[in-house]
Amino acid sequence: MSVRLRHALPAVLLAGTVVISGCAGSDSGPKADGKPTNSAPGPRPSPSTVLPDGIAKPGTALPVGDGAWTVTLRGFERLPADTELGVPAGSSAYRARVTVANQRAQVATAPRTAVTARYGALGRTAVEATDSGASSSTDEPQQVRPNGSVDRDLKLVLPDQAQGLPVTVTVEATEEGLAEPELLFFEGALPGRAATSPAPQAPQQGAPARQSVTPVGQWNGNVRVGKVTVSGEGSSRAASLELSVVNRSGDPMPGLGTTLRILTGEDLRLAATVRPVYGYRDAAIAPFRTATQTVSFTVPDAAVGGPVTVEAVDAAGSRVTFEGVLGQ
Repeated sequence: MSVRLRHALPAVLLAGTVVISGCAGSDSGPKADGKPTNSAPGPRPSPSTVLPDGIAKPGTALPVGDGAWTVTLRGFERLPADTELGVPAGSSAYRARVTVANQRAQVATAPRTAVTARYGALGRTAVEATDSGASSSTDEPQQVRPNGSVDRDLKLVLPDQAQGLPVTVTVEATEEGLAEPELLFFEGALPGRAATSPAPQAPQQGAPARQSVTPVGQWNGNVRVGKVTVSGEGSSRAASLELSVVNRSGDPMPGLGTTLRILTGEDLRLAATVRPVYGYRDAAIAPFRTATQTVSFTVPDAAVGGPVTVEAVDAAGSRVTFEGVLGQ
């Protein structure tokens, strides 16, 4: 059930950072690709229903390297509140355990594993606990005896509202000597009971298809840009938004793969360009699933409260435009 990406991905765990530029020199690309579509991702099956092909339940051993190894996700274990430092109020720390088992008849070096967890219908990305030490992707290579296994733990922080919601886990397993990982996907419910009964993800109506601009917070085709929030003080203000991308196919997507251009005011002044690069948490998206990442940048204080335009440019250069109010 493992799937190998058609394009090479980095063999390290991608941390949740972005690179910000104030120029748009490299953003020139093909013109807009015609009329946008405006439906949100389709309903997401709950963990109790049959999962799409390519996604396994926790506890399933998935083969890697033509069966030389298997990788199993043991699910999420909620950690006691007093055992982890740096967990904000309203959130909890969880441990995800990945077991890598050697199926060979000789000692071998275990594949490196990088883990990304996305929760809820929008697939928001869980953050790594700040005091969790070395992550599963930075462990030294480990030798595993024949028919032996090694456990690798990753500690993640998720909001308490995520309890009981589905969590989709992407595991990138990279064998020794290879640069390209194999992709494994698992999905199960987070421990606990959801605060409210989660409704299926229903289609949302965005701007009419004949319009070229979509309000922030609505879907345009496979992309959604959330409202731009602003914090702090000074001539430059910290800002952030959520970028969501849905994978409507039965194959993995390499990642969000979307560059954002933030333009402020009626004169569309370029405030920031946010590009997916190494260091940006942009792990592959599972089949028929959505991924959402919070991205950060800065905007001029004078622009707060005024109009903001966000251009979302995909890897092929197609552009989708969103508009809203900066900081509201």
